[in-house]
Amino acid sequence: MKFQRFASALTLATALGSLAIAQDDGIDLDELFADDFEEQSTVSINDPLEPLNRAIFHFNDDVYKKLAKPLARTYAKIMPDRVERGISNAFVNIKFPSRFVSNVLQGRFGQASKETGKFVLNTTVGLGGVLRPSDNYENLQTTNEDIGQAFGRWGMGHGFYLVIPFMGPTSLRDVVGDYADDAVEPLKTPWSQVDDDTLRLSLRVLEITNKMPALMELYDSMRRSSIDPYSSVRDAYAQRRARDVSK
Repeated sequence: MKFQRFASALTLATALGSLAIAQDDGIDLDELFADDFEEQSTVSINDPLEPLNRAIFHFNDDVYKKLAKPLARTYAKIMPDRVERGISNAFVNIKFPSRFVSNVLQGRFGQASKETGKFVLNTTVGLGGVLRPSDNYENLQTTNEDIGQAFGRWGMGHGFYLVIPFMGPTSLRDVVGDYADDAVEPLKTPWSQVDDDTLRLSLRVLEITNKMPALMELYDSMRRSSIDPYSSVRDAYAQRRARDVSK
């Protein structure tokens, strides 16, 4: 029975993960399409696997429409906005280690110090990161960082573009960066500060589910504004990652 419950939860978590079109660790959809999908991208990315990538993109798109979108609407109706924000804040706060390491790898020790101060303040005064008192302090404002960005700052190119089932767009460089992020993030496998598999899985499901309403709204906006959604997502991904690396 315990195994069946775990298997069911794992299936749900995998399905929910399909909405994370820009990969949870690298690009959030709100960042990816905030201002890019209406602009002509000036940044390109090598796409030698385009036929395969397109097939996976359409598979993911089908899952978004049939599963993620209905779930997002239901969640938005039953969950108060304040609770959604609090959950989102807490998960952003707990990912402090990957942002800290990325800054250190880039030699941005001042930014790493700010991230540490922000984490301590939000974890204590902000009740585990549910609240963000750090927003009131200008000297604690930082940019979102990940290890893939650090690799980009070192001069590493993308390699080539990839679309991963149930996850979305990435590149060879950012796959390696995401794996490195996983090494220091508390909720990811194979390394984790949360030892209980069921608890860790439940937290992942909660994190992804909480993102669904905003993600689906932006994804629908992208589809309505694009003749070729695949190309729009690919170009927006390349554009956003270039901006992230240049910050």
